[in-house]
Amino acid sequence: MSVFFDKVAQRLDKLDAADRRRQFRQLADEIGFFESVFDTLKEGVIVVSPGGDLLYANAAAEALTGCPCSKARGKPIRKTIPGWDWDNLLHPAHEGWNRTSAQELEVLYPEHRILELNAMPSQNGTVVLVRDVTDAHARAESAIESSRTDAVRDLAAGVAHEIGNPLNALSLNLQLLAREFRHEPDEERRERLLQDISTAQNEVKRLEDIIKGFLSALRPAKLNLVRGSLDAPLKDTLAAFKAQFEDRRIQMRLALPSALPSVLIDRAQMEQVFFNLVKNAMEAMKDGGALDIAVAADDRDVRVFFRDNGSGMDAATLSRIFEPYHTTKEEGTGLGLMVCRRIVRAHGGEIDVESKPGAGTTFTVRIPRLEKRVRRLT
Repeated sequence: MSVFFDKVAQRLDKLDAADRRRQFRQLADEIGFFESVFDTLKEGVIVVSPGGDLLYANAAAEALTGCPCSKARGKPIRKTIPGWDWDNLLHPAHEGWNRTSAQELEVLYPEHRILELNAMPSQNGTVVLVRDVTDAHARAESAIESSRTDAVRDLAAGVAHEIGNPLNALSLNLQLLAREFRHEPDEERRERLLQDISTAQNEVKRLEDIIKGFLSALRPAKLNLVRGSLDAPLKDTLAAFKAQFEDRRIQMRLALPSALPSVLIDRAQMEQVFFNLVKNAMEAMKDGGALDIAVAADDRDVRVFFRDNGSGMDAATLSRIFEPYHTTKEEGTGLGLMVCRRIVRAHGGEIDVESKPGAGTTFTVRIPRLEKRVRRLT
């Protein structure tokens, strides 16, 4: 197009009015063609002048930024798209054409996205390419989490094996001692020794149960999915906690619709999720409090909300809450929430958490509806 424009500019004085109209119409058609091509791109394209004014932005750039770029040509880019690090993005234009700059930016409007920005100097200023890399980040985080879980599972299996052997030896020797001391003639001494051995056997059994619990938690169990409703496992879980609610002076409020959409669930594993979330909420309210549980549905999911008014969590703790072996409890293992998320994701859902220090915590479990409704927007 630049070659065509140069030729027209050279002959401009020699063209009559009709030729000029024809040439400018052809030029306008070419400009419209190239703009339509750029508007079909999924990547955003933003061109900024050397003075920092917006020269051009395609449709994808406007959609990704949520800013009215098409109405702001010629206006300062810093005011048109605020919050971006324009100083660093535009800096290479002042340093020569062989330099580019790149950065990633997390934006919350018009929706939560992670954008990759690449700024490349040009003759007319700086061209900024904008790519949505939200899905790529999610896949990378999922891969990291999967490898972390695999590593923890392998470590736990190895530790369980190493601990299991001496525990078996202890259990066998305790049985032999008990058999020997049953022939002790001193009745008082015999009863005391047998009681001590029984206590030791119980502790060995408890350790074995802990190891089995670790392994069952870390080994993904095959889901037995059946059509059902989330209210059934939820009611069973709350019934098991009824006495503890009273003992801990916790007021539990349940908001349950009269009818819920069907979902595909493994009832036993979903009860495990709800059990862990209720237990965590109770432990966060050491001096009593209120636990609000609500169930709602939209066109895609059935959601269960667990809101407590406990101590809450800071941002650092919140960011690591699903990591294995990360716990703020004195006797916690740090596996409960990791297992909960694994179970929910195996159901095709997701578990989210919001919390602030002193303002309590809200966990949200989302499970896809069995029959998703389609909603027409236009």
